[in-house]
Amino acid sequence: MRVLVTGATGFVGSAVVRRLLADGHGVEALVRDAGRARRQLGEAPVLREGDMLVPGTYAHLVEGVDAVVHTAMLSLPGRLTARRAERLFDADRVMAQALADACVGHGRRLVYTGGCFDWGDHGDAWIDEATPLTPSPLGVGHARMARELDALHRDRGLDVVRLSPGFVYGPGGLFASAFVEQAEQGRLRCLGAGRNWWSCVHVDDLASAYVAALARAQPGSAYAVVDDEPLRLRELTDLVTDAMGRPRVGSVPPALLRLLLGGPLVDSLTTSFRIRGDRVRADLGWTPSRPRFRDHVGESVAALAREA
Repeated sequence: MRVLVTGATGFVGSAVVRRLLADGHGVEALVRDAGRARRQLGEAPVLREGDMLVPGTYAHLVEGVDAVVHTAMLSLPGRLTARRAERLFDADRVMAQALADACVGHGRRLVYTGGCFDWGDHGDAWIDEATPLTPSPLGVGHARMARELDALHRDRGLDVVRLSPGFVYGPGGLFASAFVEQAEQGRLRCLGAGRNWWSCVHVDDLASAYVAALARAQPGSAYAVVDDEPLRLRELTDLVTDAMGRPRVGSVPPALLRLLLGGPLVDSLTTSFRIRGDRVRADLGWTPSRPRFRDHVGESVAALAREA
């Protein structure tokens, strides 16, 4: 296949690019800055510059590929208020709608990236693809797009596959910024009591799920992509500090962090997402090479240390 990957220099997008190239596929990587992207991605993918808010910079690229993987997210550093969260959702809507229209027009597959917040808080109950989308604050945009993309599949024949990963860890992303870097600076705390469940997936395993979805998923399908063992946030936090050889940390009231980080982010991180990933295993033959966070967190910590 030849695949257009949006957000190709992001934590997830770059992993998808690497996996596609390793499996012998061609990649067109949509990036904001080709010079910077070349230093990160090398010469193998074809680099295409574009702005997710300007469909004219990328929609025409769909005709020249076999499929599209959409992982791009608008970057908004700083405190995440409800208004700023809506800017994230609007940017995703602009890009996803433009890509979907182009995929319909040219008969291409679109693989869309949702997330673990799309289902909302379900306490100790298990979540799977049949669970209604009653999103946490940061899942609102993805849940909206899920409904729109499903409607486009029904009404216009869009070949769409939706992947909703759990908490994605590895040498980068939120794992690096919210856990490892905070611990290194002595600022890491567990959010509240930490009794809420998190389901995880390593970024390289997630990348392999995208390739499986491109090749084997049925049009209109949706998959939760998680490893085999959900963890409570308290245990996950302890596993990170243990892997770093640092003392375990205390807790911080979520209300305090809402003032510092913004309500939508904190209110999402304190929800409980105990996700079951049976369908992606049964339908696509996907199996995580890192089935438990606890056994592989040290590998990710070590990889970040090597990059520092």
